[in-house]
Amino acid sequence: MFSEAWDLFHFGDDPDVRVRSSSEPPALTGQLQMAAVGGLDAAQVLDTLKDIDEARSWLDAQEAKVVTRALDLQTEHTRHDPRDWGYEKTVTASEISAALHIPERTAGFLVEHSTLLTRYCPATLEALEAGKLSKRHAWAVVEEATSIPDTDPAVTADFEARLIGMASLTTVAKFRQQANRLREELHPETITVRRKRAVKERGVFLTPSYDGMAWLEAYLPVDQAAGIFHRVDTAARALQGHDEPRTLTQLRADVLIDVLTSAGATGHVQEPSDEDQRQEHHPYWGVQARVFVTVPVMTLLGGDAPGELEGYGPIDPDTARRLAGHAPSFTRILTHPFTGARLGADATTYRVPKDLQDAVRVRDRTCRHPGCNRLAVFCELDHTTPWSHGGKTSYGNLAALCKRHHKLKSEGYWRYQQPEPGMIIAISPAGETYLTRPDPPPTPKEDPPPF
Repeated sequence: MFSEAWDLFHFGDDPDVRVRSSSEPPALTGQLQMAAVGGLDAAQVLDTLKDIDEARSWLDAQEAKVVTRALDLQTEHTRHDPRDWGYEKTVTASEISAALHIPERTAGFLVEHSTLLTRYCPATLEALEAGKLSKRHAWAVVEEATSIPDTDPAVTADFEARLIGMASLTTVAKFRQQANRLREELHPETITVRRKRAVKERGVFLTPSYDGMAWLEAYLPVDQAAGIFHRVDTAARALQGHDEPRTLTQLRADVLIDVLTSAGATGHVQEPSDEDQRQEHHPYWGVQARVFVTVPVMTLLGGDAPGELEGYGPIDPDTARRLAGHAPSFTRILTHPFTGARLGADATTYRVPKDLQDAVRVRDRTCRHPGCNRLAVFCELDHTTPWSHGGKTSYGNLAALCKRHHKLKSEGYWRYQQPEPGMIIAISPAGETYLTRPDPPPTPKEDPPPF
């Protein structure tokens, strides 16, 4: 019946088994068993994977507790020697690094996240221990939960509880986007004040790596960073073709090199100083990327509700107004001043009109397949109920799917339903169902207008 059994943890006289540091009985005991894998059917396979994931989460929760205990013991020890004051985390990380054969930097992150998790986010620790969150999800919750000032314990506790609920239903990347919007709602300072402070930290950094390579990083205002990336990405995609051996990632890098240096990897001519010459001779300067910026109508008229930049999250109202009015690379999407609903109309022909394309892509933000994070602007718009089966070209029957997942749907592997606009039920080949809803548009905090 059972193919494997793992004794947690019995150590005999086997010389290949590690020598225990303590002569006391093991703190971790028990036994896990699993049925023969070859006898599992499709449903059992998925259930077993979930069981393994829950067991791993339980272990990760115990790890966080034990790491925090290690720090507590080291802190208690350093109290007796003033020379060690302030080195508690460093010494603990070095000890764990050696014991687990991991880099000290990684051990340092483990200490930092474990202590935050156990001391300041007990609800998150409980969710991790119960198997509701993975370790990465729990760490992401901790980072988000501790990112706002702890001015009101009730607000902080509510923030953590809502974060846990979101994190348990999606990938870490999607969760962070959702958490960013929730953080914006609850943060005691306005985004305008925080942006003015944060923009002073802007900079460009070079970090050497191995094999003649390096990391070039830039910390920039999100509208500028998004504009740069989308421009580079659009130019890179224009270079793709059957005879182009480079991947999209490589093409992005080569485009960036070619734009910022006089002679880049793609071998184009040196960049002239005159703007007209740049447009004529350099293929990238004429590229216009398209990025959606969602702006509440009242913000456009001077209100202080934040806007939202596709794929990146909330932006301050001044930036939202500027992008909506003067930036040709950004497509403006207005929202109703009271309901927050996006303004747009449905269509009844197969061809999707431009305003409806924009409305669906802004609603979906990314490919709607569970766990896929490809931005909707680079996805295809799929009729959830096929046009040939009576499906309409409407807001409630269109969804963004990347090419890969659109093909899986067309080939009959995955099926999708859309019982209401934006609510997608994905049905896997094994019959598993996954329900996702689009993130709501930004809504104004001020009182509704008197009309």
